[in-house]
Amino acid sequence: MNRKRPPLVHESRTRLSKVRVLVADRDVRTASLVHKVLFSFGFQTIQLITRGDHALETLRKTPFDLIITEWNLSVGGGIELVKAIRQAQHDHVLKRDIPIIMLTAKADAQAVQTARDSGITEFLVKPFTAATLSHRLIQVIDNPRMFIDAAGYAGPDRRRREKLPDVGERRGAGDDAEMPLENCDTLPPNRDLQKKIGEDMRADEIFTEQLVATAQNDLQQQEGAFLDWAKEDVAQLEKAYAELRRHPESDEAFEHLKQAAYAIKSQAGIFGYHLGTEIAGNLVDYLAKTPVLKPESMMVLRKHIDTIAVILNQKIKDPTSGIGRDLLVSLQRLISKLG
Repeated sequence: MNRKRPPLVHESRTRLSKVRVLVADRDVRTASLVHKVLFSFGFQTIQLITRGDHALETLRKTPFDLIITEWNLSVGGGIELVKAIRQAQHDHVLKRDIPIIMLTAKADAQAVQTARDSGITEFLVKPFTAATLSHRLIQVIDNPRMFIDAAGYAGPDRRRREKLPDVGERRGAGDDAEMPLENCDTLPPNRDLQKKIGEDMRADEIFTEQLVATAQNDLQQQEGAFLDWAKEDVAQLEKAYAELRRHPESDEAFEHLKQAAYAIKSQAGIFGYHLGTEIAGNLVDYLAKTPVLKPESMMVLRKHIDTIAVILNQKIKDPTSGIGRDLLVSLQRLISKLG
């Protein structure tokens, strides 16, 4: 049996160069990492936007083929952006059925469900890799779904029958549930991406192991930049903490603390600092559960910040190493002691 020769890297990049991508993320640094991977894959037209309202305005003026958005945007959130796109009517530039990947570090079950109900096409948890991003791209290109327009929901047909993947590959809780199709309009699957890259080849044939490995290597070259960014984030944690010591009720300082922790959670694991992502994620969760800061709360915040600083300053990547294990155990004991 004759088997098709896998395309060379430059051939894959040539096919993907015709696709226009809009990336929306309030953190320009994280967005630049997404841009790095997309460009390594072969995408040429990639526009980065930090604000949800600007993203919507851009989409109404310029045609795009794919959107990758964070949940958190500086003005107008990712969920609001998705809903506005899905509910758009009679717009010749903005396509309601455009594929939308939500790439976010906000990955609790409720967030996944909310994103799914807003009309996203795929969901991917940060920190990401070239491989995990390519998997989502393959899904939206090779397996487009019907567009459903019903009361209370507009977006891709949510009915699936495949086994749901693990959290890092999560597409959406309950995606295999039945959704009644009565009293709704349906549109055929959007195959624009397939047409752009060429219908003679599937995306899973274009995103070869070689192409993904090349993109991942290009991404890893940004580790030095990440460590510089991380220093800025730790400095922001320290500044916000000092302000909260003086003014525990400061919403601005609380938000700055949360933003810096979220940035570290989103980026650290990309470069192998999985313990940094875990501790920063714990800090984000703790802040969400502790809107009123008490003296014992400040002790927990202090311990999180110190632990994150040690991990990044000493470049601790192995959570099972002596130092990494001791840091995690010490933090867990303090949280347990303070309840």
